[in-house]
Amino acid sequence: MLSGFPSTDGSPDHYCLERRGLPAVFLRLESPRERLALPYASLIKLVLRVDDTALELAFVTHRVTITGRNLNELYQAVTDVEARTIRVVAAGCTAEAGLRSLQALVLGIRIDPLDENERRSR
Repeated sequence: MLSGFPSTDGSPDHYCLERRGLPAVFLRLESPRERLALPYASLIKLVLRVDDTALELAFVTHRVTITGRNLNELYQAVTDVEARTIRVVAAGCTAEAGLRSLQALVLGIRIDPLDENERRSR
């Protein structure tokens, strides 16, 4: 399992989703290994697993897989273009975040760039 990291914006470490009232231009993704911002304009597909444990975002240049619990909140925020940042929960905060049964809990983010052939097929 990926371990989390402290947030850089002063928000509590267990918040996996940062929303913005106005539509966002970029979606920032933060994991212990990397930080990446992708433009919403290049998002072409969004799939939420029925049990709310995995969310796949297909961008023109990348495939992003988010794993965790209660990811419907993230799905809604992304479809409404309100999600500003999605981050992996900080290490040691999973128990506290688990107390809020309806709050999204991101345990992992995998970001895969697409090769030239995959980009053409989209």
